[in-house]
Order: sequence, then C-alpha cells, then structure tokens
Amino acid sequence: MDIDIGLTILFVLFICVLYGVYWYAKKHKKGNNLLPLRVSEDPYLQEVASFKEKIDKSVAATVRQHEQELEHRYENDAAHLHRKERLSQFARISELDKALIIIWEEIEHYPIWLERDDSDKWNKLSLEAINSSNNEDSYSVEFLYDSQQLKITEKTQSKTGELNSILSLFENNIEVFAIECSINAIDEKTNHICQQICAFKERGNWPKTLLELYGQIRIEEGKSADEVKYFRANEFKSSFEG
Repeated sequence: MDIDIGLTILFVLFICVLYGVYWYAKKHKKGNNLLPLRVSEDPYLQEVASFKEKIDKSVAATVRQHEQELEHRYENDAAHLHRKERLSQFARISELDKALIIIWEEIEHYPIWLERDDSDKWNKLSLEAINSSNNEDSYSVEFLYDSQQLKITEKTQSKTGELNSILSLFENNIEVFAIECSINAIDEKTNHICQQICAFKERGNWPKTLLELYGQIRIEEGKSADEVKYFRANEFKSSFEG
C-alpha cells in the first residue's frame, strides 16, 4: 500500500515537472519567434527590398570595376612587388642581411682605431683607405677592399620610442643594398636585428664581397672561441687530474 502511494506521488511530480518544462519552453519560444515576413504582400516593403537589391548590385559592380582599374594601373608595380619579395627572400636565405650587420659592427669603429699604435692588429679585414663622415643623423665608413670602393652608412631613426636604423651599402657611390634594423643595446654593445630588406640591386660584385668579409669574421670568431676553450682546458688540467 505504501509503495503504491509513493509511486503515485512520484508520477504526479513527474507530470508537474513535464508541464513546467513545457510551459517554460513555450513562453520563451513565443518571445523569440517572429511571424514569417511576407514582403510580397506589402507593396511598400517590396519596393524597399527591391531598392536594396539594386544598391547591393551597384556597390559590388563599382568595387569590382575599381579593383580592375587598379590592377591595370599598377600592373608594373605588381611585378616590382613580386621582384622585391623574391630578392628579399634570397637576401635572407643567403644571409646577406646578417653579413652587412656583422661587417658594420666590426668596422664602425675602425676610423677611430686608426689613431692607435696597434692599428695593424685590429684591422682584421685588411681594409685600406679607411675614412668616416658624419651628418645630422647618419654615420658612414668608406674603405677599399681588393681595389673595390665600398661604403656603409647607418642612418638612425626613432619610432614609437624604439631606436631603428637603415644600414646601406654603397658600391662605387651607388646604393646597392639596404636593410632596416632594430637596435638593442646590451652591456654597452649595440646589436642590430634586420626587420626588412629595403634595397637590392642586381649589379656589381657586392654580394660576393659581403659574403667574403663575413666569412673572414666568422673564421676569426671561430678561432678565438677555440683558443678560449683550449686555454680554459689547460687551466683546468691541474684541477681535474686523473
């Protein structure tokens, strides 16, 4: 008997819950549902809808026509843009940007070091006819390498509180390569990081010269690292005897 009463109560509660859910869903559905919009039955709305369709077609056609005009007008510029991307990619793959940075960081102080008695020791690249010049926001170092006249110029600029510069390489007084760099100062040492390639001229011998000078610097750095390593090993010899 008690079981029957319990089941009856549970059944009533279940029915109440179902009804509550049905009532809640019906109320919210009613608020969210809109009657189907029958524009064809309302001449005024039909006229506005037709006008909107006309405007949409006019906008699409006008924009497309303008795009075609630009494509035709700047057809040559598009080819130059593709060329820029191709040469920029080649410069990065060949590490020409890194070579220019490393060479500049090596030689930017050469004109000052000319006055030192040991000038023959620091001129690791065997450069000749080294000169420098200063302008308002630029500094240049000119030199001869293998009878080739070269000049590197750094033009500094400030962007949103950050220090940037343009490094330009000149061969026979003609700019042949340029990169934009961000500049970071760490422990009184300036580090340049290439952001983009700004100029690349497919002429002259400058790419090979950059890579050759860059190679010499890398050799010297490798030798110095080995000397430090083996010098330290000799120091530790007595401390780590077998």
